[in-house]
Amino acid sequence: MKTVTDNQTLYHLIRDYMQAMGTSRTTIVALQSYIDAVRRLDCNESDFKPLMLELNQVIKSAEPKIVSLTHLIEEFEAEMETHSMGSLDQIKERTAELLTQKLKRFETDTLKLTRHCADRIETGDFIIASSPTAYICDAFAVAHKELSRSFRVLALKQDFLRTRELVKTLEHHQIPYELIPQYNLSHYLGQTTKLFISAVSVTTDQKAVTGLGTANVVSICHAHNVPVYLFVESLKFSHTPLSDQHIYREETETKESNITFHMTTYSNDFVGMHRVDHLITENGEKPQQ
Repeated sequence: MKTVTDNQTLYHLIRDYMQAMGTSRTTIVALQSYIDAVRRLDCNESDFKPLMLELNQVIKSAEPKIVSLTHLIEEFEAEMETHSMGSLDQIKERTAELLTQKLKRFETDTLKLTRHCADRIETGDFIIASSPTAYICDAFAVAHKELSRSFRVLALKQDFLRTRELVKTLEHHQIPYELIPQYNLSHYLGQTTKLFISAVSVTTDQKAVTGLGTANVVSICHAHNVPVYLFVESLKFSHTPLSDQHIYREETETKESNITFHMTTYSNDFVGMHRVDHLITENGEKPQQ
């Protein structure tokens, strides 16, 4: 059985994946890994369900909470209750089948969302990209290559890995872009037409949990009437408020010269939905409450 320390290590790994790849791709990778683990697992029949439930609980308790993955795991658990009979091989195969169905569903939702994102890109746009997830990067490629729309991207240098993936996509598809530090955004507000963001989750108290740095960018754009577009799969809508999203808080000490700085950091930002002008899911634009 895993210890609390083991779980914290796994949560740290999940945060690293989310920071590098975004929540949607992390959800997909997590499901793929789960399916592979089920097929490789060597255990007694009596141990299979407890091990599966233990892993499910760890996933649902991740910091921050991966709401899309949590919803899919909860559905999977309910369905497994009616498919718990048979030999170990039969149970493992049915488990893999159910998880594969969840994976395909989420992949389909993400592909639909990519298309809706591409449809919001118009010729002449100069779009700010803040901590973009994979489907926003893919949407830029679709709008440029398939829809033949001429636009530019203002890429904000935030997290290194996410910025690198965005720049690689833009350069590969020869999409015009300008890369700037996030803190220089004010110099471009008279030129930009839209801000595209993604989210880890959207809570019942109308907060979008986002990547680091996004809250400041949204606030600046909202104040200067740059329309904010939030693209998010429906599975990322939480059934609980912001306080239940397990945003990770860390206390660290950093020494510089003869001074020790006691630093508090959080794994994610959050944005009030009243600052979002357009909320887009895989089903199209969703009316704001």
